Amino acid sequence: MLKSATRKFFLCAFLTMVTGLFICISAEAKKPVKLRYFTGMTASHYFGSDLLPFFANEVEKKSSGNVKVEVYPGGQLFGYRNGIDAATMGAVEMGLTALGHWGGHNPVFSFSDYFLLIDDMDHWFRARDTVHKILEPLFEKKNVKLLYYSAYGGNGICGKVQINSLNDIKGLKVRAPVPGALASLAAWGATPIKIASSEVYDAMGKGAIDAFSSSWGSMYSRKYYEVAKHSVGPIWWTVWVNFINLDTWNKLSKENQKILMDVSMQTEKRSLGVMKAFDEKSLEKLGQVGMVKILTPGEKQAWGKSLRPAYDKWIQKCTDKGFGKEANQILKALDANR
Repeated sequence: MLKSATRKFFLCAFLTMVTGLFICISAEAKKPVKLRYFTGMTASHYFGSDLLPFFANEVEKKSSGNVKVEVYPGGQLFGYRNGIDAATMGAVEMGLTALGHWGGHNPVFSFSDYFLLIDDMDHWFRARDTVHKILEPLFEKKNVKLLYYSAYGGNGICGKVQINSLNDIKGLKVRAPVPGALASLAAWGATPIKIASSEVYDAMGKGAIDAFSSSWGSMYSRKYYEVAKHSVGPIWWTVWVNFINLDTWNKLSKENQKILMDVSMQTEKRSLGVMKAFDEKSLEKLGQVGMVKILTPGEKQAWGKSLRPAYDKWIQKCTDKGFGKEANQILKALDANR
């Protein structure tokens, strides 16, 4: 009797332990996947006010709450470049940056830093699939997976004097933020100046620069028209990328991976319409406070032709790093889809 009672006791204890273990496993399985999403873009920009919240809400809805995306705009979690490092190492799960912010990791990523290499966002999306096949393995080598692209608005040159032709740019001190843009200005005969966007207003007002490159939206929102009423463009369209740490991606279930990709495609498509509406509104406002010259397709083609030496230097830089084939393929894809 004693042995039987003992056996029953241990059996009961074992079953209790196993049941508890299954309960813990089940509870862990139901625990939502949390994905933190960083960007340096401000919360007021349509990336932060529309596209990222749309993405987060759709993912949570389609996954029935199994995947929760936490968005941190305006550098709350990480800025652009330190966020890239964090994403490659897995310190943060997701991010949104300009493609050019990755240029220090691979010069191929800098192609959209060059003026008029992309005519507009419609041109980019025509070439998108071909270029994506080139970029995707390069990003995976950096331990991230590209999810989708976000359409960013047009950029022009703004100054105190109206620029009607390339001759008007020669000799001007013009601000630009990144190497590709600086190289483009130099190819046009300008004196390129690199200063932060926060310094542009004072530099323009004090005559330290003659003009600057900026997006239509920034020209208006930062009130640059108070110190520079003439603008011309668009001369520059940058590509923005949304990505996830590759190790994090591989740990997701196939079902959740599909949800993220489906919502990514929805968000990418949405971005083009939101961008066009934002640019239209910004240009309308700029026209009310200053003069805006919109380049014709013929003018953009002529201005772009003079930038070929700058593009060639970019290809040579990529070649020196062992990525000349990829750079040439991207240039060919963009030219084929103009």
